[in-house]
This record gives sequence, C-alpha cells and structure tokens, in this order.
Amino acid sequence: MNPLSRPRVLIVCTANAIRSPFVEHLLRARLADAGVVAPVISSAGTAARPERAAVPEAVDLGREYGLDLAPHRTRRLDEMLLRQSTTVLCAAAVHRRAVLDMRPDALDTTFTVREFARLLREESGVSVAGDWETLVSRLARGRTRARRVCADDDDIVDPIGRSATVWREFERTTVDAVQTIAGHAARVLAEATAGREAGPPPMTRRQLRSRRAADPGMPPG
Repeated sequence: MNPLSRPRVLIVCTANAIRSPFVEHLLRARLADAGVVAPVISSAGTAARPERAAVPEAVDLGREYGLDLAPHRTRRLDEMLLRQSTTVLCAAAVHRRAVLDMRPDALDTTFTVREFARLLREESGVSVAGDWETLVSRLARGRTRARRVCADDDDIVDPIGRSATVWREFERTTVDAVQTIAGHAARVLAEATAGREAGPPPMTRRQLRSRRAADPGMPPG
C-alpha cells in the first residue's frame, strides 16, 4: 500500500524522549511481527526541544524489546503534524488537552494510549471492523458511554528522573497497552488486507468454456 494512503498515527508525550518514542517503536515492531500493512507511526512532544536523542534509559529499555531508539531525534508537536495525522495517541490526558487546544476538530480521533487500549478491551466481543478508520470511529462512539475509571488511570507515568520502581511501572503499563492495541489492530488490518486482496471467485468449467468461446485468444489454464 502507498504510504500516502495509509492511516497515520501520531504518538504524543511531553519531551518526545521517553514515552512517545518507546510507544512508537514498540507498536511499529509488534504490528510488523504480525505481518500486516500497518499505519504510518511517528511521534512528537508538546514541549520537545528538537533534534535531541532519546534518554539513555529509554534506549536501554527499548533494546530489551529488540528496538533501536538510538537514531531517534525529538520533534515538537505542531498543527502541521496534527493535520497529517489520522489518529493521535497521547501518553497522558494533559497531552490530549494540548492536542485538542490546537485541533478541537480532532476530538473523535484523539485518545490516550491506555484509553485506546482500554476501549479495545471493552470491544473484544464485538465483530472486527473493516479497517483502521472504522475501528477508531467505533471506539470514539464507545467513549461517550459512562466512564467507569478515573481519567488519571489512563495516563502513562513519566519516569524521567524517577526511581527504578517508577520505570518498571512505566514499562509494565506501556507494554501492556501497546500489546493490546497491536493485537486488536493486527486482526483488523489483516482482515482488511485479505478483503482487498481477495479476487473474484474462480470460474466454473462452463464459465471458462463460454469465456474462451467469446475470446479465442484467451490463454489456457
């Protein structure tokens, strides 16, 4: 599929140096492992200083999951990036508010990462949507139902300068959310790809004879 026609998912945190690049690389890797044509995934930070490297702890953590965050360079969130994105997944509610301050029209396509995963779990018994956009629309509708958890429960903790315990909490909750998203998205994207690639049903012998009678130049087979 042409990258320009694929959905574009933007992951947002504050500095674009730990949370959003880790989610970006892990989600991309998990979808690649599933063998599906995934959305184009990138990341940015609401207060990022451009062209900085990911923090060493994030690079080390990524390496444990087979990810190479060393080449990552930070970039600051702006309206151009939001216009280019079909879905925005934020590390925390504060980032979601920042996105919607820039683009109020993006309400139905902007979630926190853990919120998106939670909504997917709630949809687990529902038939699979046909593509990424349909899935996102369905989750946006599901979000309008009564909330059963505090909004803070959907935040990914910022581990910068924090203890090893906080880093383990960051790792646990982030990996759990990404695994949920990747598992559901891979199923959706696999079915959508199968639907696009499925050609017309094979012709019967009678149809084949009729086609050859009408087109003598038709190759055998």
